[in-house]
Amino acid sequence: MKDVCKYCGTTYEEVLDNGFVGCAHCYQEIEPLREAVSKMYGGKKHRGRTSRRYYG
Repeated sequence: MKDVCKYCGTTYEEVLDNGFVGCAHCYQEIEPLREAVSKMYGGKKHRGRTSRRYYG
């Protein structure tokens, strides 16, 4: 299990302590963080809202 981002050196414990990731790569590099985000948002695929203007 990888708990450290190889790009910025941020650890999973640091993310838990301060609530911030060190860089955008942290979401892919820190496995427990990736799993937590996946559970929180229901998967890896973005399912954002669509503007009301899109449907006319």
